[in-house]
Amino acid sequence: MKPFRHTVAHARFSPLEACLLIPITAFLYTLMEWLFIITKASFMNTVPFIEKISVLLNSTAVLALTAILAQIPEAILYYCFRSKTLRQVLRFVLCLTPAVIMACLILLLVDNTTYTAFKFGVVSTKETVRVLYLVGLIVLCLALVFPIFRTLHSIERGRRKQSTAAKTWLPAALGLIIILCAILPVVFNPDLKAAPIETESGPPTGELPNIILITGDGLNAPKMSLYEFTKDTTPFLRDLAGSSLVAENAFSNAQGTIGSTTSILTGRYPADIRVLAATDILKGEDAFQHLPGLLKSYGYYTVQLSFSYYADAYKVNIQDGFDEANGESPVRSKIQAAFARLLPTDHYYFLREEFTRISDRLEHLFYIENMTNPFIQVTESPEKFDDQEKLDYLFTLLDQTDQPLFVHIHWLGTHGPKYYPDEQVFSAGKEIKDQEKYEENFYLDSILEFDRGIQQVYDVLETRGLLDQTVLVVGSDHTQRWSVNRIPLLIHFPNSENAGLIHENVQNLDIAPTLLDYIGAEQPTWMPGQSLLSPLDPDRPIFIAAIPDSKKDPETNKITYPPVMAPYYQFGKLSVVICDRYYQAVFHKSTLKSSQISGYPDSCANPPPDDAGALSIIIEHLQQYGFDTSQLESLTP
Repeated sequence: MKPFRHTVAHARFSPLEACLLIPITAFLYTLMEWLFIITKASFMNTVPFIEKISVLLNSTAVLALTAILAQIPEAILYYCFRSKTLRQVLRFVLCLTPAVIMACLILLLVDNTTYTAFKFGVVSTKETVRVLYLVGLIVLCLALVFPIFRTLHSIERGRRKQSTAAKTWLPAALGLIIILCAILPVVFNPDLKAAPIETESGPPTGELPNIILITGDGLNAPKMSLYEFTKDTTPFLRDLAGSSLVAENAFSNAQGTIGSTTSILTGRYPADIRVLAATDILKGEDAFQHLPGLLKSYGYYTVQLSFSYYADAYKVNIQDGFDEANGESPVRSKIQAAFARLLPTDHYYFLREEFTRISDRLEHLFYIENMTNPFIQVTESPEKFDDQEKLDYLFTLLDQTDQPLFVHIHWLGTHGPKYYPDEQVFSAGKEIKDQEKYEENFYLDSILEFDRGIQQVYDVLETRGLLDQTVLVVGSDHTQRWSVNRIPLLIHFPNSENAGLIHENVQNLDIAPTLLDYIGAEQPTWMPGQSLLSPLDPDRPIFIAAIPDSKKDPETNKITYPPVMAPYYQFGKLSVVICDRYYQAVFHKSTLKSSQISGYPDSCANPPPDDAGALSIIIEHLQQYGFDTSQLESLTP
């Protein structure tokens, strides 16, 4: 104890020495997060290794600069006052910044380990345990101050014998390196060349209608009375079909919500934009090429109402698209907006993930905002999703917004694996808590509840005199449990225009061109879909991308996926639908299978191709978007 008191009493290190430890702690913290990201399936998989190193150095520099800037008030006080006691107090304060960084590093390491091994961590802590976590974090932070103080004292003692020049060159060189690592990615940022959306023609003329796009999660068309299902699961939509444009054979372009909704909003194939799973993001100019951005440029007020971290414009990097996304701006602050614009996409998203992972935990431990596990919340569905809140907010927007509205609502009540309908019709007589996963009668009840939600929207529009000023689009992200099957697609135009039945195969990519066509806007060249208001090719191929099939360990219940490897990364499967038949290339198994579309209502004008012909179509599609298809030669029917 005496040597330590002596150290405290006689330490002479300055803010400059204190800043020398910050880059080291920043590097250790960033390195841990960097290793976490690059060793799992993520957006970082698709960039060269040298770019990964650039992300590491840039993120370290940004964190170090931020932390050093936080030292400035203490440094000013240190140099303004000569009091020995005050300076010793400030020396301890200056040690707090690297101590906080190291404490956060240890917290994440412990949390990742316990959650991976035991499914226990910060996200699962409540009441007493959360307090213990909080107290432990504070004690750890304070405990780290003392060894940092001693280290800085040792640094100061070692520098006493150095010349003034020698004392200067190390911090100067370190500072120069940090500044270069922070600004060089900005200087050479290719994303800066990706300007916000510029329309290829002038804005549409005339009064613009509201556009309400409602996608139900996992809706199977064959389970809806809109499509002649024997049980009346969609009585309202069945009646509305008579005054609407209805696609008889509609298909998703991705067997997963994130990939599918991103394709809907961009009007582009997953193979083109490389967004299929939760770890994928839009990059470069892709982040600025999408339907909400176009509509926003025409004067629309754009809103997404889904679920944070899930079918979320903010998460997949839709830039300059939505004015609001799930209760917040897609870029939360002016500082984040600046980072999003100045830094390359990979750099910005790594920084954001790095910040979010620790800030969510700290906010939880300090009782600012409870942390939720979105993956568990979505995949296990422990309680009813409050889709009614989304509708209520839509109605508020209709009352308060003077601009034409574009609102995307993603309805999660039909998601599964369990369902929580307000009224049990088809599952009557059975307790909700006793249902099995994906039990059909409960699923049918959830479809009926979705139908009633659409009726509620229609009734509000009619009551407020907005029905003939609104385009109402009803669809789905994908089929239940990701089968290759038909999904619903119904569009109700003002004054019941364009009502009728479309027999040709259509896809979610056609929604954006259809809406642009209706308002009189030109379809951009980067949208490969086709307006449903124009004649359609009956033999047009429909492409559906999917991640690899998951496996569940019966002992641990842990879900795993096949390794994500080049050249396909997240793309485990790619299907092509031609008339009433689908062909599915399974990349990680090197197989090709084909089958009839279940319940396909029409006959084909031309016979579908054989397996070899379908494989050629799949290969051509992948080659069009830059995939190396040499491995596909090994695919066997």
